[in-house]
Amino acid sequence: MRKFKFIPFLFLTFVLAVAMIAGCAPKDKEVVKEKPKVEGPIKGGSLVIGYDQEPDILNPFIEGGDMMATAVVIRPVLQGLLEIKPDLTYGPQLAEKVPSFEDGTVTENPFTVTYKIKDEANWSDKTPITSEDVKFTWETIMNEDWKIITQTGYDKIEKIETPDDKTVKIVFTEPYAPWKDLFSGSYFILPKHALEGKDFNAVMNQEIPFSAGPFKFKEWRAGDSITLVRNENYWGEHAYLDSVTFKYIPETTTQLAQFKTGEVDFVYPPPDVDLLEQLEAVPNTVVSIEAGTVWEHIAFNNTNEHLKDVRVRQAVAHGIDRGVIAEDVMKGQVNPLHSFVVPEQKAYYVPAWEIYGHDAEKAESLLKEAGYTKGADGIYTKAGEKLKLTFNTTAGNVARERIQQIVQSDLKKIGIEVEIKNTEANTYFGTWLPNGEYQIGQWAWLATPDPTYTTLFAGDQIPPDGQNYYCYENDEVTKIWHDQDVTIDEPERVKLIKEAQNLMAKDCPFIPLYQRLEFIAYTDKLHGPVNNPTLQGPTWNMGEWWLEK
Repeated sequence: MRKFKFIPFLFLTFVLAVAMIAGCAPKDKEVVKEKPKVEGPIKGGSLVIGYDQEPDILNPFIEGGDMMATAVVIRPVLQGLLEIKPDLTYGPQLAEKVPSFEDGTVTENPFTVTYKIKDEANWSDKTPITSEDVKFTWETIMNEDWKIITQTGYDKIEKIETPDDKTVKIVFTEPYAPWKDLFSGSYFILPKHALEGKDFNAVMNQEIPFSAGPFKFKEWRAGDSITLVRNENYWGEHAYLDSVTFKYIPETTTQLAQFKTGEVDFVYPPPDVDLLEQLEAVPNTVVSIEAGTVWEHIAFNNTNEHLKDVRVRQAVAHGIDRGVIAEDVMKGQVNPLHSFVVPEQKAYYVPAWEIYGHDAEKAESLLKEAGYTKGADGIYTKAGEKLKLTFNTTAGNVARERIQQIVQSDLKKIGIEVEIKNTEANTYFGTWLPNGEYQIGQWAWLATPDPTYTTLFAGDQIPPDGQNYYCYENDEVTKIWHDQDVTIDEPERVKLIKEAQNLMAKDCPFIPLYQRLEFIAYTDKLHGPVNNPTLQGPTWNMGEWWLEK
């Protein structure tokens, strides 16, 4: 999948540039034949987007709503105070500007952030978007009756003051370094007048009956598609397109075939270099490539009877050849990644997972140290039980399925049997991961410009309290993540995040693989898409898209 933050997501997290590791990434590019210039933009037209994952639910606040598939659909419908730009900077969305210490809208003692909401901002029923909506959003997040994914950061807010309809004054109990992600990352602003008194665990799951963006929800045909239409009451520049339909096509080959025939106009496929080459060969097609903010990894369920032993996790890390994975699956266009912070975020980055070079002898030594004995069939056993692990990911993702095959082969060589068992994305992310129903898994996290990872890695963030799907618990690491969140002094925060990386690498709750290429492809009759390989996703500026007649 593409999971989104958590953010974090992640993201994501954590990232910085839209470039890959120096010397190994393709230049961002568009591939399209020269054609006569068309006067535009033109209003009207319907667009079909081919996508491999269908959302489990549409509510991004509650369990099951943290799929990237959810974010891609609702990004043109709901909005936050700020948004993340493709260059990993924050810009204003519902807010007039990004608050700062320089202009006095961010202050200390107590730590306070003040926003001004744009005067013209309103909901699709023409009700103004107000400071009371921001306060209601916070109260919803903190309501224990709702199955909120994470309250991280929001639990640092002491109160929200609303001195007037368009002024929001957020007062924190203590400094909170990643404050820009609040009400702007994966959690949008909610309308008090439309949701107050309703069951938040259900009201937004199958539809979103309001909009703050250029599009609004029309219908969800389960298993087939979701359609958005232009929000004629949008407070900003009205969208050019009449409608956009997200058509769900799990199989990559089918998605490509329908793109070639024109059944879909735009695709945002899983990162498969072979597929990229095929897309570039389709006539009258634009292909846009970005990289840097998405990281693939192999995850461990740290409560599994085998994997709860750190030596088994370390053995797996030594047993897998990540260099071969990068070369085979991504055709050498990326390097193995050695942390969950990416190299472009130089101040914070530590290549902590470099300690896990491919070393079969070391891997088997660790298994023996953990009390395992090699059987006649070459598989290690302990107390009469084979060291057999199940590896799950999202079905139909060609690149991930190829990685599974490489891992299966690598681990068999060191005496670990691996069974591959995959499922559709909404089951995987909506049920298996939140419920800990996996042993080894694979997915990706997306990033925000701020490198916080508390909701993913702190021991008090295991579902339903957060997105620590690894069930990873280390009291020292948990303390560091919470400490860095309240550390405004940048050098001290850098020190803490580096320390967390080194400690976590020794524990090896997961294995970073590589920074993923993100690409979109679309008919050259479509104008306006700008790839945004962050939590915002490729539909972040969909209101600006238009089609030639």
